[in-house]
Amino acid sequence: MVFILLLLIPGVLQAQDARSVLSNAAIAMGAENLRTIQYTGSGSNAGIGQNKNPNAAWPLVRVKTYGREMDLNTPSSRAQLVRIQNGAEQMQNQLVLPTSSWNTQSNIWISPFVFLKAAMASNDATVKAETLDGDKFNVVTFVLQNKYKIAGYINANNLVERVQTWIDNDVLGDMLVEGVYKDYKDFSGIKFPTMIIEKQGGFPVLILVVSDVKPNAAVNIPSQQTETQQAGPAQAAAVQSEKVADGVFYLRGGTHHSVAVEFADHVVVVEGPLNEQRSLAVIAEVNKLIANKPIRYLVNTHHHFDHSGGLRTYVDQGVTIITHAINKPFYDKSFTSPRTLKPDPLSQSKKTANIEIVNEKKVLADATRTLELHLIKDNPHNDGILMAYLPKERILIEVDVYTPPNANPNTLNLVENIERLKLDVDKILPLHGPGAVSKADLYKAVGKAAPSN
Repeated sequence: MVFILLLLIPGVLQAQDARSVLSNAAIAMGAENLRTIQYTGSGSNAGIGQNKNPNAAWPLVRVKTYGREMDLNTPSSRAQLVRIQNGAEQMQNQLVLPTSSWNTQSNIWISPFVFLKAAMASNDATVKAETLDGDKFNVVTFVLQNKYKIAGYINANNLVERVQTWIDNDVLGDMLVEGVYKDYKDFSGIKFPTMIIEKQGGFPVLILVVSDVKPNAAVNIPSQQTETQQAGPAQAAAVQSEKVADGVFYLRGGTHHSVAVEFADHVVVVEGPLNEQRSLAVIAEVNKLIANKPIRYLVNTHHHFDHSGGLRTYVDQGVTIITHAINKPFYDKSFTSPRTLKPDPLSQSKKTANIEIVNEKKVLADATRTLELHLIKDNPHNDGILMAYLPKERILIEVDVYTPPNANPNTLNLVENIERLKLDVDKILPLHGPGAVSKADLYKAVGKAAPSN
């Protein structure tokens, strides 16, 4: 019995230490009697997965006004903001409820006061000393719902300076989500950070300078989500196949499309977007259309998450990924990243990804078919974006740079690249939008007359 007690003592002391650390923080921050909070400010925000290259930060846009109200006991929150993009104001409403998905809920659990209350209510909170960027912290960790790890960094002044958790992401796997809290000031008896930086995947998704804070103010947070907010993850739309040339199939459906190209003894699929569900649907359709020929290559046009979220399914099935050279280090890491929150077949099979790279041009050819892959040079949208071209069929496959019927800031750049490469294009298969268009449609969109072939 003495031996057993000796084994238990470190755990008991650690639990006591965690409670002491949390209690000191709650007193220092004024969290003991805090039930609700409102705060306002301005700054910038971003979505994830749309950076110009895999090493760049998520592209930020200005947030003109930001206001958030939180119920700390539920916990739930509503944020309303006005952001400025392309010169126009856009309203955003962000609602977090206990019924929201974990990917949404995580945003409130990383807030410092919600973290404190949850950690103090937890029976398994632990604490350890840690040094980060030269500063010393007490790091309190607990597990929520027996699944989600949450870690809070409490500094020498007993202030919560950082909170981390992890969510599932189709590209990054267990993706780090964190809030960084700096420049605490007193607002009516509570200490609140006036600089908030929220990050996902290592890059900021919100940078906020807080101008006003109202503790225990009345809040008006809806108790349930609207139908739009209740919608879960996008389901894989049915694949609508269209034969556009001998051995060339346009695989449409929903928001993102793919193209299957038949060779003598194999198939090349251009684009594996969205997620595993979409990839499985496309693969099943290809196997039906082109029986007894395996998919050997998957051409990835660029790394943006809505265009790379389905790649892992192809890797698990032994398909070689072809992508621009700038993406290879990123995929080498993401294909092997931990996936404990939502294991997929690749995380279980642990197959090694076969990746072939494109610099400016790569040609796939046999006796029956030629498929050219070209870098779209100097593209504003992405540094490593590829287009595919079938010279015999005079078909161009592209995405994001032209979504008919309208041009976007990248469309003129596409025209310039077609002319630079002297591609004889007759038909264009956009991987967004309603369907195939002609070269004349493309030139009309940019206000130019299409040259004769």
